[in-house]
Amino acid sequence: MEPHPNRAFSEMHRAAAHRLAQRRPAEVARCAGVLWDEAAQVFRLDTLGRPVAVRYPQGDAAPPLDGWHHLILLHYLALADGAPLTGQLLPMGRLPGGMVRGGGFDRQFEQAARRLAACRPEALFEACAALGGERIAANADVCCVFPFLPRYPMTLKLWFPDDELPGSGRLFLDGSAAHYLSVEDAVTAGGLLQEALLAACL
Repeated sequence: MEPHPNRAFSEMHRAAAHRLAQRRPAEVARCAGVLWDEAAQVFRLDTLGRPVAVRYPQGDAAPPLDGWHHLILLHYLALADGAPLTGQLLPMGRLPGGMVRGGGFDRQFEQAARRLAACRPEALFEACAALGGERIAANADVCCVFPFLPRYPMTLKLWFPDDELPGSGRLFLDGSAAHYLSVEDAVTAGGLLQEALLAACL
């Protein structure tokens, strides 16, 4: 990862790498649902459609990720406790302790969803697929599940505009999300997915 100009961010990165180094690699692999490559001393996983290797115990990623994406990945590996997915879809504001930060994200995402719903469907579907998204049947015009991290799916539901209503949509997390990332990281992760979709569609 490229050096980040913000000293506080660099300190957060070092602290996250240190927390990861306190865990046994086999335990991390089991709890986070990632592959531990003992010969190479790296964890292997996919995030938003990209294969990534994270070196242990240093924590650097190859290929390099955006600074915030990399930090979230380190936090995920350090925090994951292996909790199973519940299948319950929660907006960010419903996460434990998420009323303020998560609720703010939910309201902001509604604006982005209107822009996504106005995209050409073909461009939207291509963007979803490029980010590792899988379309599933649901009570929405488009429902796509993104494996942001192996045990951290994000579900996008979109409704296209019609003669009476503008487009709309929401982003949901699984009920197990708090076992893998903090609310702050969840909001940042949602923002990364939102930016990637908008950049690909518009």
